[in-house]
Amino acid sequence: MDAISIAVVVMAGGYAVNGALDRVRRIRKDRRDQQERALRGPEPVCGCGHHLAFHDLHDGRCHAEVKRKGGNGEGRPKDASPAQCTCRRYAGPEPLATLYAPPLNGGASAEARPELPED
Repeated sequence: MDAISIAVVVMAGGYAVNGALDRVRRIRKDRRDQQERALRGPEPVCGCGHHLAFHDLHDGRCHAEVKRKGGNGEGRPKDASPAQCTCRRYAGPEPLATLYAPPLNGGASAEARPELPED
């Protein structure tokens, strides 16, 4: 075999190995993403399709804008105009409660702590 044929065979083998490694990396990434989604739990999305962040905490109304198709009265459709979502209460999965844990050192920094007497 001449040098060019050997180079072509080596390059083809390198491309094959590189393609196999890419497939393995993609499979690992897909598995990792799937596991992260399973651990994260359900997204807080309401029945109207909007996230919990768009809903008011006090009265539950949705403040997201939606595009409404409308007509101009002559039977011809007009461009979609923005309007407020008509959802009146969040109806999605309940998020976990926010908990507050005070600092273990009582809020004092390391410099402000009193020195302990030495024995």
